[in-house]
Amino acid sequence: MSTLAGLFISLIICGYLLTQGLIHYAHKKQLLDIANHRSSHTQATPRIGGLSFVLLISLLLTSYAVFFNKEYTPAILIFILTPTLIVAITGLLDDVLNLSQRVRFLLYFLSSLLALGNFSSLFTQPLWLLVGGGLILGLSLTWLINLFNFMDGIDGIAGSEGLFVLAALSFFAYQASDAYLHQLLILSTAPILGFLLLNWQPARIFMGDIGSTFLGALIGCLCFYMINAKMITFFSVIILLAAFMVDATWTLSYRLASGQKWYQAHRSHHYQILSRKLGSHSKVSSLYTLINIGWLLPLALAAHQYQQHALLITTISLLPLILQCFIIGAGKHDHN
Repeated sequence: MSTLAGLFISLIICGYLLTQGLIHYAHKKQLLDIANHRSSHTQATPRIGGLSFVLLISLLLTSYAVFFNKEYTPAILIFILTPTLIVAITGLLDDVLNLSQRVRFLLYFLSSLLALGNFSSLFTQPLWLLVGGGLILGLSLTWLINLFNFMDGIDGIAGSEGLFVLAALSFFAYQASDAYLHQLLILSTAPILGFLLLNWQPARIFMGDIGSTFLGALIGCLCFYMINAKMITFFSVIILLAAFMVDATWTLSYRLASGQKWYQAHRSHHYQILSRKLGSHSKVSSLYTLINIGWLLPLALAAHQYQQHALLITTISLLPLILQCFIIGAGKHDHN
């Protein structure tokens, strides 16, 4: 336990120092997010901070696959690490070169299809179910990757969400008696915490597309792996991710239904409107974390424990979040 604690603290420090280095590098190379009328920040800020935890978590995942889970080493490296890194590299190129939406979507979708290798049970199904189920799961992971990107709009919110979900998945792994996966996921939160120390309001650096899409891909791939291993259920995953899923899905759906150009940058997510009403990024990021810990985590555990009532529990968990999006007017034309 002392070794684990020491490694955890070391990874926080490494994440912090790497992020500090990226701040200096980004300023030197002018890799900055310039504020405009749609931004939630007011000054030019470095945008490649996610590279710090991408490198450290990738190293942790590789070590886990090679040294601690040798039975599934190829599967972990090919179906979790590889698609996650493809997404991260795509995000980095987008941060630097501004890739087209079509190129990004294609690479995210192909990565998501590769991640389906975690679902060994899917490949024993009839062809129509294999194709249909694979398409639905692939699009679901592609949406998860994008929604983490959409939700990375104020200081600290995407990092704290990633921190929560990985910690929650670690607890599910612990319940399933997978000690190595439990420790891997706990350690994976440390570099994010080191990054968050510099991303909390007022943020000195943003994680950028490389960080937000990496978190979405990593969490999605890990969920595929854990669902297939029966460590967690599909409904529990939905509940754990509900704060981000409801906000992003409601907002996009409203914009599509109202004829807005959904692909244009905007400031009409629930969390963005709330941050302007409260005049604080940190209050909103903290509020989302409190909702995750106090509301969604207990319900995710209940849905796993009482699987015969999982659909009802999931509905109960989502309804207040949907209602809040409706009340605050998420998705409507920008609230100036």
